[in-house]
Amino acid sequence: MSFVVKNTTINWLLDLVCPYSCRGCGHLGEVLCGCCKNNYIRQHKNICPLCKKVLGCGELKCDECELDLRMVAVAGWKDGVLGRIVQEYKYKSVRSAGDIMVELLDFAITEKLSGKEAWEEVVVVPLPTISRHVRERGFDHTLELAKKLARKRGWKVETLLVRAKDTVQVGAKASVRQKQAKEAYGVYGKVDDCKRYILLDDVWTTGASVLGAAKTLKDSGATDLSVAVVVTTMEKKSDLSKERDRC
Repeated sequence: MSFVVKNTTINWLLDLVCPYSCRGCGHLGEVLCGCCKNNYIRQHKNICPLCKKVLGCGELKCDECELDLRMVAVAGWKDGVLGRIVQEYKYKSVRSAGDIMVELLDFAITEKLSGKEAWEEVVVVPLPTISRHVRERGFDHTLELAKKLARKRGWKVETLLVRAKDTVQVGAKASVRQKQAKEAYGVYGKVDDCKRYILLDDVWTTGASVLGAAKTLKDSGATDLSVAVVVTTMEKKSDLSKERDRC
């Protein structure tokens, strides 16, 4: 463990003293330069992470997938530049990458809510990270994203969810992920049925983790629940969706 923590500390120090290079064009100065960021925003698509369908502008969610959620917002696909940025933030402790991820996610949420009622009183709930991963990486990556998004939009953060089981889902089949997710989360604190919640995670693969956590919040009393994820994989729905994902 000490070796991993040492490496994350070194990465953090290097981020302070060395200039970043744009992951899009390679120019020095930022993790994603203004030009590449604007190009990414112009090409942004309103994606359903479950069926991978590109939705119309302003659609809060995909009606065909029948998810019991108010909104599902996704910043982009888990490939290319954005996929690399997510990986570097999560596994290499490139903290500034988190700022870019939140900025792009904030844009996706803004596009969803354009022309709709104001979302002022919102509580962001981060998907809890496995404690071992927090120790290895030196920080709770999802909680940090939630804090950044909440500060940007004037929202609040509540760590309502806890890990009931520290099950690693990376590499597991969709059916296994779904079974694990049903028992993975518990609620710590009080869920207010009058509050508007947004469950936040970095990656949607099969949706098992996010939808399992969403079901836990709904079962605990959340009546107005949305989901926001930074990236989703490009694969079509797998055997998880054969039983129709619902939360």
